[in-house]
Order: sequence, then structure tokens, then C-alpha cells
Amino acid sequence: MSKADQKYEDDIESNLNPQRDSPVRDFSNHSMTIAWRKMTYWWSTALTIFAMVVHIYGICKQWNNPPWSQTHSHPALEIAFFFMMMLWISLLEGCQISIVGLQDIDLELYKHSHPRAYKALRLCFEGPNVERFLVGRQFLLLFNGFLVSKVAGAGTPNFYIGDWHWSEEASQFFWANSVLLMILLAAFAQLVTQLLAAQKMLGFINLPFHAYYTIVLPCLAIESVGLTHSSYLLKDFLVRIAGIDKATADPAKQMHKGFLYYARCALSVAAVIFSFTFIVKGVAMSQTNATEGIGWNKLPGWAAVVVSLFFLYLIACSEGLQVSALALANVPSHTYKKRCPLAYRTCQLLYTGRNMQAFLVGRQFTVAMMIILLSRVTSYAGDKGELIGTGEDWGMGAGFNKGLLQTGFLGAILVVNVGQLCSQVAASIFPLACVNNYVMNFLLRLMLFIEFSGIVNSCWVFTWALDAITGLPKDPFDGDDNVKTPATGITERKQSMGIPQAKGVGPFDLNQPESEYHTDYTYKVQYI
Repeated sequence: MSKADQKYEDDIESNLNPQRDSPVRDFSNHSMTIAWRKMTYWWSTALTIFAMVVHIYGICKQWNNPPWSQTHSHPALEIAFFFMMMLWISLLEGCQISIVGLQDIDLELYKHSHPRAYKALRLCFEGPNVERFLVGRQFLLLFNGFLVSKVAGAGTPNFYIGDWHWSEEASQFFWANSVLLMILLAAFAQLVTQLLAAQKMLGFINLPFHAYYTIVLPCLAIESVGLTHSSYLLKDFLVRIAGIDKATADPAKQMHKGFLYYARCALSVAAVIFSFTFIVKGVAMSQTNATEGIGWNKLPGWAAVVVSLFFLYLIACSEGLQVSALALANVPSHTYKKRCPLAYRTCQLLYTGRNMQAFLVGRQFTVAMMIILLSRVTSYAGDKGELIGTGEDWGMGAGFNKGLLQTGFLGAILVVNVGQLCSQVAASIFPLACVNNYVMNFLLRLMLFIEFSGIVNSCWVFTWALDAITGLPKDPFDGDDNVKTPATGITERKQSMGIPQAKGVGPFDLNQPESEYHTDYTYKVQYI
């Protein structure tokens, strides 16, 4: 018997005998789990609404901490700015899902049925524009998140509504440390459009918010400035050391590398070094919000630096894990099952049951939490360009301090380049290495637990509501195995790993069956 025939027989045996390598146990559809999950929809929705009331009330009272003087500002304008930023964040999240997931469809088939989607996607799919869009979008998303954390964040240590005075501990935890704002950002702004677009990619980007003008063009414009070009240099470096043959890549998608390209790369590297210098200096000299507020003010400068670096590391891991999870959905599992057993088990856990959706929810709350905390630790305290702490402003002047340090702009440059884009690029080139370690395995389990806790499960209620309001049908190619999408890739991995799945239900369907039965145990026996 040839080696190929023996491999075929081994695959048949492994699929027909799950006791040899059975999938991880999945309790997501256990009756007790279902009951708990349904209950979380109620209390999490109430918690999210409460969080909205608290922060809108804080803005009305001008207890917030915007990066501008409130002397000539009005709460109504700040509330409008807050909702505009939240809306833009939502659209940036949803459009990313659509643009990444629709790269392999025949766009011309939907030119007339989905004209707004066609216009936006046609520009994105020209040359290297998908990569450029993702880089520009990442900066816009993060900077908007930083602004939201300031416009709606706490500017006073204590909170009360009328005669209802919160205790010092409650004020510090929920208000001053922005825990309610983390929930609001993840559950209300980010996850709703992500979950809707994951199932209805083409329909979402065709909605009348005109993604071509409101999302695609701004992201490409931000990318063209060059502040995030350091990620391209890292990609070229990793491709070189990995020995990847560039000739196998689509030449139409290659970045044109002329004088302007390298000039922007130099600008980006200089901006990252410049930002890193000022952020570390500010944290070490107690000039940022990392050492302001109850509890935070007890941190010595060196400890604040360590905490800031830990936050950067955690957001980098979160970004890398998501990229690896989607990349490995298209990698035949037999190619790394024995070579990287921990990566195989991690992917098996990820693709089991409804864990992929649960991971997206738990991961997004983790990222939202890191955005709020990094906004705090990388933004300089004080206002009107006047710094606090023990250090000098190094002669940069009030305009520099106010415009770049106290707004968090330099912090955004540092976080997006070092904490997000670097890890995304590395994970896209080395997805197996990224997840083949116990740190990522533990982080995945932590994110699944966060979703299980239900703290942001109101996102499902808001997503179902938005789905009903928009009335979006399923995409025309939904369920067609011949059209390559992230959902079909995950379905194939479920089958190759022997993971049961509900009949007629995709991995990103909004209405997953709340049942312990009706699963499909038919496996594909082939080299997948």
C-alpha cells in the first residue's frame, strides 16, 4: 500500500473512531448553560442601558474628561460627538468583517443588486487596497476609541445621581476606571455590527450609510499619511526571514515601493520611536493618567511602565489570536496535527460548538478594555497644555502638549503600530507559531469565559434588533460551498477535526439553535 493510500485509510479510521482523537467536550448547548445564557440576555441588556444612562448623565453634568476645555463647550455637543464616534466605530468594525470576508467572491455578479457594496468593494479590491484599508482602519478605530474614552470618561472621582450617592469603591470601579464604558463600547458599539456583518457580509456593506465615502475613503486617506507604514517594513522582514517566495503572491496585490513608500516608512518608524519616548517619559515621571486617580496614584513610575507594557502585550495577543484563528480556518488540519499538537487542540477548542462566536465576543471585550486602559495610561494628564508630575515638558510648548499628548494622539500611534498592527502582521505570516503556546491557549479560554459570564451578552439582543430593523436577507451565496468565505473554511475544519455541527446552521449564524440535538456527524474524509 502506498503512503498516500495509507494516509487515506488513517484519515478514515481517525474520523470513524472518535475515541482515538475525539473533539474537546462542548458544554455550550447543555441545558444549564442554555438557561444561564438566556438569563444573561436580560441582565446584560439592563446593565448596558444603565451604563449608557450613567455616562450620558456624566456628560450632561460635565463630569467627563474631554481633550479640550469645557469653558466654551456645551454638553449637547459633546453628547452628539460621543454618539458620532460610537457610530463610526460600529461601521468600521462591520465593514472590516465584510471586506475581509468577501475577497473571494465574484463581485460583478452583484453589481446591480448591491450597488453601494459594489462601489466600496471594487475600490478595496484594487491592487493592495485591502491591506491599505485594514491598516488605515486600525488607526481610525483606535483613535476614535481613545476619544470616546475621554469624552465619556470620568473627570471626577465620585459619581451620584440626585440623592443617590455611590460609595467610594463603586465610584472608583465603575465610574473612574471606566468599567461601564468598557461594556458600552464593546456591547453597544463594536460587537453588534461585527456579529451582523459576519453572517450578512454583502448585505451589511450595502446598507445606506455609503461605506465608500464614510469608511473606505477615510481609511485609505489615513493610511496614505504614512504613520502606520512601519507594519509594512515588519511584514517584509518577516517574509524574508521565513523564506517565503514572493513570486507566489498575486503581483496585482503588491505594494508599489518607490520613494514615497520608503519615505512614509521612515516617517512611521520615527513617529513610533518619538511616541514611545514621550509615553515612557510621561509614565515614568507621573505625567500621564497612569498615575492619576484613586489606586493609580500609588503606582511608582517604574511600575506604571510595567503595567503599560503589559496592557500592550495583552492587546497584541488578542489581535494575533483573532488573525491566527481566521487564517488557520483555511489551513488543512492534518498538516499540523502532529507537528503542533497544542495549536491543533487550541483550534479544536475554538471551532467546537458555538465557541467561534463566543470567542469573538470575549475577545472584543478584552480589546475594548485594553483600549480604555491604554487610552488612560498613554494620555498625559492635565489640560490646556499644562502638564502635571515631576518632569518638564522638554520645551515642546503648550500647543504640542495639548494637541498630541493630552489628546492621546501619540499614544494612539504607539499602540496601533506596536500593540496591534505588528501582532496582526506576525500572526498572518506565522499563524501556527502564534497559537502553538500555552499563553494563547489560556487567553482563548479566558475569552470564552468572559462570553460565558454574560457581561456583554446584550450585544446579541442589540444585534437581533438591528437585524430585524434592517431586514437584511442572507447573502446570495450563503450555504454555497463553492464560494470561499470564512464560514466555509470553519465548516471544513469542523468536518476534518470530527467536530459535530448543527444541520443547516453556519458558524456565524445569528440564531444558533438552543438545543442539545440535531447535530451532523457526517465527516469529510479527504486531505483537508
